[in-house]
Amino acid sequence: MKKVLVLEDNEDMLRYLSDIVRESDIKTTVFAFDNTKDAGQCARRHTIDLFIVDIILDTHRPGDTSGLSFVEDIRGIKRYGFTPVIIVTSLYDEKLVTYEELHCYGFIEKPFEKGRLRRLIDEALAFPGTDNRVKLMKFQKDGIILAVEREHIVYVESISHVLHIHTAYDDVMHIPYKTIKEFLEEADSGDFIQCSRSTVINRRFVHNVDLTNRVIQFQKGMGRVYIGVTYKNQVKEMFS
Repeated sequence: MKKVLVLEDNEDMLRYLSDIVRESDIKTTVFAFDNTKDAGQCARRHTIDLFIVDIILDTHRPGDTSGLSFVEDIRGIKRYGFTPVIIVTSLYDEKLVTYEELHCYGFIEKPFEKGRLRRLIDEALAFPGTDNRVKLMKFQKDGIILAVEREHIVYVESISHVLHIHTAYDDVMHIPYKTIKEFLEEADSGDFIQCSRSTVINRRFVHNVDLTNRVIQFQKGMGRVYIGVTYKNQVKEMFS
């Protein structure tokens, strides 16, 4: 299932663009927003495979190009360095800077032909996506380099300054002097979610989330972890 984020301030156009995405032969989940704040939060909670962005998001502000600023911010997130971006706008003069500086996949000028945008979306979604590649995470312990594939990590706990990395192979790696923050930075994946001060989970292995009792249960007897009180709302948003 591919994830597409559409950012457009006009409600009718936002709905129209979202419907075109849903018509793709590739199964998609569409996140539609009319403002950069909510769109940015979504991009950090999920791993987006395609962005469709209007340049002008505030028609009341002369010379507004906040859509380009949003794309620039997204490019600053490591996993989105090469994620396809389609710009939809009436600002022809912005075309050159958009392609050269932000490396956008396509540029659609309003008014546009629906078929052309549909073909461009299908082409962009056919890309495998950089975040789906296998990534080997390496950790040093007692002078030895230990490695594990990022996608095989189920959850990570920090106990007494030691990371306990639980994997899908039913084993645990114990890595001293590594923090949760450092782990998240090195993992660089939207699949990993912090659910308490000392715990990070991989959403791909979650079986169910019990918000009432603040418990996350993993698949196939892989265990469970508790949700921190201050992280409850954050976890709820991420799995809604």
